[in-house]
Amino acid sequence: MPNISEVFIVDVAKLFHHRKTKHCVCVSAGDDKFLVINSEHREMYDDFKIEVSNYSFLEKDRFVACRMAYEVKDESLIKKVGNLNYEDMTKILNKIQNSKLIEETERDSIAFELEGWLKYYTENKLKNKFGKK
Repeated sequence: MPNISEVFIVDVAKLFHHRKTKHCVCVSAGDDKFLVINSEHREMYDDFKIEVSNYSFLEKDRFVACRMAYEVKDESLIKKVGNLNYEDMTKILNKIQNSKLIEETERDSIAFELEGWLKYYTENKLKNKFGKK
């Protein structure tokens, strides 16, 4: 089962007929929901840029499409290549919470998981920084 923020190369041939693989980021571990990472900016995808300087697995700047989360089965996961950072995961949460394109139930479910992940991430970062238990 993938964890939130993990980026995989995914076999998306069943979702997109023009490509076999794409980078995708996990946004809901409970439902195996992923957002697609595209090579070009498209406003209709309600996307935002992630920069190659922040991610060694990228060859150039890419765009996280926040219009729709796709359910991805384990057999479609080809290889984990990294994780998105806290700042970009926060951007995803904001996009999801404000989306008019994602069904309300799914939007709330994904936002709940992302909020939990961001809280856990922050608490662990503080524990590591200040040595608190």
